[in-house]
Amino acid sequence: MPVRRTAALVVLLGVLGAAGCSDDDTGTPTASVSSPDAPVLQPGKPGEANTALTGTAAQPKPRARPAAADVDFMQGMIVHHAQAITMVDIALAGLTDSQARSLAGRIKAEQKPEIDAMKRWLDKHGEKVPPQATNTRMTATGHHGSMPGMATRQQLLDLQKATGPAKDRQFLTLMIRHHQGALTMVADRAKSGTDDDAERLANDIGAVQSAQITAMQRIQRGLPS
Repeated sequence: MPVRRTAALVVLLGVLGAAGCSDDDTGTPTASVSSPDAPVLQPGKPGEANTALTGTAAQPKPRARPAAADVDFMQGMIVHHAQAITMVDIALAGLTDSQARSLAGRIKAEQKPEIDAMKRWLDKHGEKVPPQATNTRMTATGHHGSMPGMATRQQLLDLQKATGPAKDRQFLTLMIRHHQGALTMVADRAKSGTDDDAERLANDIGAVQSAQITAMQRIQRGLPS
């Protein structure tokens, strides 16, 4: 898994884990919160400087609810990733091109942890988690016509039946279209999303899948006709 992708997941999982710990209520009375004497360093966004906060500005702020675009993205991308994993499961054993097999394996290895991270994000914010988060095979029905890039049930059946280089070609064609759909979802979230964690993950997904589209197109051109 690329270092950049791993770092983004570590940041997201770390934030979610810390949030879970902070919700623990032991029932012990606590003193009222006072303004800290020492400045608190607030990390800036990528490319921005850190900010030193003092007084009331350094006190914890109530957790803001994420925008609908963030929730829609996380819920939709779980389903989208789940079908990508299903496509890999259908095709992997029958792929004849070593580069196609290697890339397919990476897609599954990278997207499963992202599904887990998105599930935890939704849990943290009290939002519904799609059942595909724990059962990726639910996407095999192909009943997701409104979601960009999703394969139909017939396309998945054709992929399952294909053999030899034809299977490689069908898998790459479907996965390229699938990745392009993910890029559309990333762009849609960016229009009105507000959550920093969702933004980091979306940007990471966009960067990695853009690179994988280029790689798959190159592999596709090298397949026997």
